[in-house]
Amino acid sequence: MKISKYDIILGALIIAEIALSAYIGLSGGNDYFCKAGSDCDSVQNSIYGNLFGIKLAWFGVICFSILLVLFLIVRINKKLYWMFFAASLIGAVFAVYFISLQVFILEKFCRDCIIIDSVMLLMFLIVIFEFVDFKKEIRELEINAEKVMKKAL
Repeated sequence: MKISKYDIILGALIIAEIALSAYIGLSGGNDYFCKAGSDCDSVQNSIYGNLFGIKLAWFGVICFSILLVLFLIVRINKKLYWMFFAASLIGAVFAVYFISLQVFILEKFCRDCIIIDSVMLLMFLIVIFEFVDFKKEIRELEINAEKVMKKAL
């Protein structure tokens, strides 16, 4: 199995997202890296910081773990790429939503949350580039298959 530039970049970013989400979940908004007087605590403990009584950071850990599993499955079976693409798209939509909440509703910013959401958007951009390259690869395989079929006939 050939390792592409996308494999390393996306794999590292997904693992970083899991780690940062877990860190936020464990720190509860009172983390060492947020400066004193920052809005991390306000954002993470706002009414938008929980879903069904569970901190969004833990949903992040679950969702990024699912994304990692899909990422690994797609490296084995490219036919399932649409699942990884769809999950990345959903993640990007949520990232835009969470950034919008901070900007327009809460008018407060959690640096760690912004980093997680920005990395998700970056990951989706990389997934788009990977998808374009993947489509080119499929087209080349189809063209080569047609050539082989014409020679065989």
